[in-house]
Amino acid sequence: MLREIRRLRKEAAGFVMKIAIITLSTVFVFDFVLPQLGGQSLGVTQGYATVLAPGMVAVATCNQAFTSALTAVSLDFGPLRRIDQALMAPLPVPLIALTRIVDGTLRGVLAACVALPIVAFVHAPGAPPVLDLTRWPFLLGTVVGAAILFAALGIVVGTAVNPGKVSNVLPFGLPVMIMLGCVYYPWAALGPLPWLQYVVLANPVVYITEATRFAITPQLGHLPESALLWTIGVGLILTTAVGLTRFTIQARP
Repeated sequence: MLREIRRLRKEAAGFVMKIAIITLSTVFVFDFVLPQLGGQSLGVTQGYATVLAPGMVAVATCNQAFTSALTAVSLDFGPLRRIDQALMAPLPVPLIALTRIVDGTLRGVLAACVALPIVAFVHAPGAPPVLDLTRWPFLLGTVVGAAILFAALGIVVGTAVNPGKVSNVLPFGLPVMIMLGCVYYPWAALGPLPWLQYVVLANPVVYITEATRFAITPQLGHLPESALLWTIGVGLILTTAVGLTRFTIQARP
């Protein structure tokens, strides 16, 4: 028991450290270094910390929820078929899949909890981000909904891709979604490129970043609240249903 507790504690510490390093390095460069190196000529100003903050919280949530669930499913259906051991437990197969989503959700929420203090306190001297945390219930709902959605998406992708090729998905799929997910700029800022502004609406990351932007930086332009709620809610339900169904079918001997 003590050995297991130590293992879990070590794993949690490593997870928090990984999120902190990734978020801190990005925020440090964009919010601290570039504004002091003539960043205005690069489009990075003293107020960029406000723009970047919601995007980094959203990315931390989506990335960790997705990769955690995807990794778990790749192990379940990989060469060692870890799922065969799980099927020996007196649990329905969809419930086993649900545990993968819950694990990914918890990791996504924890990642957001690590990222939020970093984006709030790491910034150029005298240029803190202007964050409004009075909408914390909406922020909490967004983080939890995003974590569930992307954990379920990890299940869907994990059951659709050959387990041996999962490593090919992570370096290409998610980074592209993040770069075109309105993480480093608001969706409204794409106005000069109307074709791209509408194309990126097919990217689920956009709705998470825009919802997070509405939650903590409402002074910036963002998609309508009703559109965000409906899209995330419906997407969450559909993705979870597809993920549980695909996992159940693939788990059958």
